[in-house]
Amino acid sequence: MFCLIALGSFSSFAQNDSIPAAEKVKKEKKKSDSFKVLVGGTVNSISVSSNQYDASGNVGYMIGAKYKRGKFFYWELGARYNAASYSFTEASTKDDLRINSIDVPINVGVNLLSVTSRLVGLRAYIGAVPTFTTGVANNRLNITKDNINSFRMYGQAGLGVDIAFFFLETVVNYGFTDVFENFNSKHTQVFVNLGFRF
Repeated sequence: MFCLIALGSFSSFAQNDSIPAAEKVKKEKKKSDSFKVLVGGTVNSISVSSNQYDASGNVGYMIGAKYKRGKFFYWELGARYNAASYSFTEASTKDDLRINSIDVPINVGVNLLSVTSRLVGLRAYIGAVPTFTTGVANNRLNITKDNINSFRMYGQAGLGVDIAFFFLETVVNYGFTDVFENFNSKHTQVFVNLGFRF
């Protein structure tokens, strides 16, 4: 009888003791996770080795979202719609060329202010960006999606500042693969993101 009572008391104590531990783990996980939505302006340039075209930089935009996990060391996985624009000239015809893509940035980084990261953070990160072409805007140069590589790979590096629920990032993308199918055409992109994290 006494053993049963003691065993029941121990079981009840163990269950009650595990609840705070489980809640603590849950809270710690919540603190180290965040979802982000963002919008940004881009400055795009492209180097082409074609006798047919001359190209120069132009501005574009992007919108996206990403999931971040970790405190001091962290990783991120995201998706963004990237509308990169360039100024192209063919003979006497000049027009803006906008190439629309879906980027899938995969980043690793460090938060130099991880202790205060929920209020203020300072981050640096690098990553790989698989990119999938979704379309080319109408243009007078007769360039279509068929002229653009459907899959491209970029590398990127960025700096971010977190303040409460908001963040600001400056990022540089460099294309390791060509934009156009038929000639060398490496793309570089600099963008500034403003976003909200929760």
